[in-house]
Amino acid sequence: MVKFRLYYDKDKEQDWLMEMVNRGWAANKFFLGFYSFVPCEPGEYIYQIDLLSSWKNGHMDYKEFLSENNVEIVFQWFFWIVLRKKSSDGEFILYTDNESKIEQYSRIRKMFVICGIIELICMLIELNSAIQLRNTFYGMMTVLFVIILLVFSKVIWTCQFKINELRERK
Repeated sequence: MVKFRLYYDKDKEQDWLMEMVNRGWAANKFFLGFYSFVPCEPGEYIYQIDLLSSWKNGHMDYKEFLSENNVEIVFQWFFWIVLRKKSSDGEFILYTDNESKIEQYSRIRKMFVICGIIELICMLIELNSAIQLRNTFYGMMTVLFVIILLVFSKVIWTCQFKINELRERK
């Protein structure tokens, strides 16, 4: 089965993957918003999502940690990585303390800030082209970039909210 979803919130994506596995569908592939699922026993896996700080630095340690804990890399999209572990092998939580959760949300926020800056530059280029050339296509592309910027802004705000919430709990 294939389903299309665009998630920018790792918690919502993780919850959805857990909902699907509880229905008996295990995610096994992802490409451009298309998730591929195969049948499984309901609740067979526990999914976690991580954003790697760098795949080059320490990736062998990370892979070794995953292997030692019977964790499988389901798929990876650049630095966004989806992991799973058989629920029969016990609990699977990547980040257990507030500091590590704050660090993870900070990495996610930073990624979206960087992507947002790139989108802003692209939007300004498209806006300039739309004005200079009086071209509808460039105008529509400008609107698309504005929508993407709004989505990224929401993700950045959500991450900041979660960071603040975790800091208050300390």
